[in-house]
Amino acid sequence: MYYYNIHDIIKVQSDVILYELEYFKSKEFEDSDLSIKTLDSLAGGLRLTRKIMQDRSASSDKILYTEHLGSAGAQFSIEFGRGIEVTINKLISKSKHVLYVNLVEPLLRFLFISRGFILLHSACLDKNESGFLLSAPPDTGKTTTVLKCVKNGFSFLSDDMTIIKLPNQALCFPKPMTISSHTFKTAISVSNTHDNDRSMRVRSLVHSKTGRAFMHKLAKLNVPIFTINTIGQSIVRPPKYSISSILQEAKIKNDTKVDILYFLNREGNDIIPLDTTSALDLAVENSDDAFIFPPYAELLKYIIINGRTAFELLEEEKKLLHTFLSVISCFVIKSKTRAWFNMISKTTKNKV
Repeated sequence: MYYYNIHDIIKVQSDVILYELEYFKSKEFEDSDLSIKTLDSLAGGLRLTRKIMQDRSASSDKILYTEHLGSAGAQFSIEFGRGIEVTINKLISKSKHVLYVNLVEPLLRFLFISRGFILLHSACLDKNESGFLLSAPPDTGKTTTVLKCVKNGFSFLSDDMTIIKLPNQALCFPKPMTISSHTFKTAISVSNTHDNDRSMRVRSLVHSKTGRAFMHKLAKLNVPIFTINTIGQSIVRPPKYSISSILQEAKIKNDTKVDILYFLNREGNDIIPLDTTSALDLAVENSDDAFIFPPYAELLKYIIINGRTAFELLEEEKKLLHTFLSVISCFVIKSKTRAWFNMISKTTKNKV
């Protein structure tokens, strides 16, 4: 059994290792907020479509997700009670990345909201005790910018998700970084750690923007998408590496006070201030982009935590986010050449 304590806010236990939470690995504890266990198979036969069903026989809110292949494909159940209990079949356990990204992280998002925190889709860095966030749609160039910042002395808190505590505190969430084919070239120029790692190059190409776009289109069709995704990513593992394996000199900072949020944009060459309402719209849009793959949309109808539905929690998240954005400065930072690092460095120096 593996145990993870995320800043004493959420405790997770799992009989499958969760690499994305390795930074929070802890000693054994009894009461968990989220637990994951594996069974050889779950109930459910062949179907015409993928579907979530409620378990009317359960004493609490419990759902079962099954696809066309029934027990031969990907299946899981979620029971919402005092804690959230997730049960997966053997197939899902073969791909730890799919388990975390498509099941665990969406549930963490709602657990954080229920406790008054935001799990925000953003990178977080610190320079001279001043923190800033980077927000962007997938495959914009955020990770490349993060690597350049860390290489040049910035402290690292996160690359993909940041935990926000009001009014403007960021807590680290240093998951392994997904290295795209573009970022791979930058990583090589930044560090010689993976010069001869051909598998990294192949995996980064397979899990490129084009590959993900294809999977998103496939997800709109009546196919066993969770099963396909699980089998595919168990064969070709995503190119994920910890920041310290790419840059050995990287400094991970536990928390920081956030002063600025930058929204990266690949058009023009300018830094434009944003009002709180506009920043909120962009932040919500970018965060939602991180949670669009099935079965997220189907899960929303059934999630209930401490008596609150997913839709009520999302409204609460917007309120929390509005409060957070109202006490920091927000900018759209535009660069056709992806020169965001240079622009951020100049802004940081001028501030210091």
